[in-house]
Amino acid sequence: MLYREMFDEVHAPQGLKEEVLNMTKQDTARVARKISAAFVIAAVLAVVLAGTALAAVAGVPQTLREWFDQQWTETAGSETMPKEQSAVIDSLIQPVGVTCVNKGISVTLDSVTAGKNSIWLLLKVKGEPLTGEWEFGRMSFGGKLIEKAEAKSPNQATVSQHSMDLLGTMEDGTEVYLFKYSGGPAGVDYLEGGELELRLKDFYLEASIDAAVPAGIHEDPIEVFPDVEGRWVLPFDLEPMKEQTALTAKTARLNAEDYVWKEGESEPEKISKTFTIQDIKVTAVGFSYTIPKDAEGFWFEMPSLRLKGGVTVQGTEAARDSSELKREGTWDLPVDLSEVEALLFGDVAVPLEQLKK
Repeated sequence: MLYREMFDEVHAPQGLKEEVLNMTKQDTARVARKISAAFVIAAVLAVVLAGTALAAVAGVPQTLREWFDQQWTETAGSETMPKEQSAVIDSLIQPVGVTCVNKGISVTLDSVTAGKNSIWLLLKVKGEPLTGEWEFGRMSFGGKLIEKAEAKSPNQATVSQHSMDLLGTMEDGTEVYLFKYSGGPAGVDYLEGGELELRLKDFYLEASIDAAVPAGIHEDPIEVFPDVEGRWVLPFDLEPMKEQTALTAKTARLNAEDYVWKEGESEPEKISKTFTIQDIKVTAVGFSYTIPKDAEGFWFEMPSLRLKGGVTVQGTEAARDSSELKREGTWDLPVDLSEVEALLFGDVAVPLEQLKK
């Protein structure tokens, strides 16, 4: 399964832009692409597409509901999802069904699930030109919801990231992908709902990209042209969600790590410290908490949720500006909060209380 997570849209001071660009170059070491000034921070979203008529992979999910069912089976070790858990997931899924066809390639946005700062999307891609390993050149989110957030804080640095998993191939050759997007303009809240656009641009065949780079040492950047030029714009209305129930904790003491390079040393020195995090909040979709100023740059254990019956649901951190003290993220699948026993940071269990209104 392909998984690649990177920055896609950044509006930031030059220093932060350069930092993000450097990270992108490391992640896409195959080739440094020459990018126009209009897209100087646009990153590459890698996608594996097989265009031949492959046999369907057993159990390929065709909706987000089916994907979350599979995640529950994998996480809980049981195919039977409790009815309360099932009801939570159903309440958070929004069907879309919009399709865009260009250059013989059809891209369909089947369904979405939104959290405060993240969105899950199930995509279906099909087309005769897709023969081999392909990647989208660029992706971004637009629409009135994004414009509204940008208008509130036009000068703030913002970072977003996305990932895409190939879930399998249907009998007719349609590839099914899980796409996760997080972050975006400062202050954007996807629970508010509004008009959005998923924008995809250009396809690159990985084999032709490698072939386009001659052997030897080359000056950076090397310009590579897309094999299929085109844009796929998928507009959809994101329905507003009611205020989500939340579990909270005021503080928690956690260990965190950082690495410091010292002059003359070949390896960085690991530093471990204990900090008090605050304003801990857990919803059905994700989590958030605030770290102290002196913890900036330190790495904290990724949180997970322990549910009744011994089920543990893992969390993934969302995109953020490196200078922000608020940490946010999503769970691998939406959870029934009434089944939560504790929030875990490694071996540290943080008891949670119902949010008081």
